[in-house]
Amino acid sequence: AVVSTQSGHYGRGNSNGLASKITKILMQIDAKAGGHLWKINLPVKNVMFVGIDTYHDSLSRRRSVGGFVASMNDIQTRYYSRAFWHDNAGEEVFSGLQPIMKDTLLEYYELNQQFPARIIIFRDGVGYGQMQAVRELEIESIKRAMLELQLQKTEFVFTVVAKRINTRFFEKFGTNYKNPFHGTIVSNGITKNDQAFDFYLVSQSVSQGTVSPTHYTVLEWNTTLKPEHLQQIAFKLCHMYFNWTGIISVPAPCQYAHKLAFLVGQSLHADPSPALRHHLFYL
Repeated sequence: AVVSTQSGHYGRGNSNGLASKITKILMQIDAKAGGHLWKINLPVKNVMFVGIDTYHDSLSRRRSVGGFVASMNDIQTRYYSRAFWHDNAGEEVFSGLQPIMKDTLLEYYELNQQFPARIIIFRDGVGYGQMQAVRELEIESIKRAMLELQLQKTEFVFTVVAKRINTRFFEKFGTNYKNPFHGTIVSNGITKNDQAFDFYLVSQSVSQGTVSPTHYTVLEWNTTLKPEHLQQIAFKLCHMYFNWTGIISVPAPCQYAHKLAFLVGQSLHADPSPALRHHLFYL
């Protein structure tokens, strides 16, 4: 497709800003229409990465909406999205993921002619006090979906992602302290021992202030991967958000799930059309 733009006369000071805005708009149109703006090559293949997040419906405080977004190919450019509803006010943990997970796995099979060998889920939007509820409700419902499709041998990882934390890290340079480089992992010293394992990832760089790390808490670890593999994968997926050319603070499936839940809860207040499930219409 060829996109043509026309504009009137703009001063020299505005030309770069206008070109940047037009480029971003065209990139967003391309992504929403199914285009692949960029890609990554991961050493692990046939893996389905899933992002889950929730948002409270602005029209009816008696219910919340969740976003469920799963990758459908190895280069992380195709996704399948579903929205789901909670009828309890303020509820973040959802027990009805089984039919959504089953439907998503069947979509993956239809596109790839095989089920994923591994499922890695990044769950945003829950607090530290809700970990046990996530185990009992969400993780168990996902396992039931896998069992229903006879995927007992499929490797399964479930990680809770927390980006609104007070923890900060500094690296010593001579006599001064500076922000650590993006890609820095902290996996011991201040991490907890009451879960499978956890780690902090500094995925971004900032020019002012202090950089905020993201905390990853692994609740389910049924895989042959090593912890450092998950850490590297999480960092690489922070590069795959098509609405921003830089690095974001969470893996792209998480951010896509947030955008979907926000759009449905803030504007649509109803399920999106099934025809849009393979498109990033919510960017």
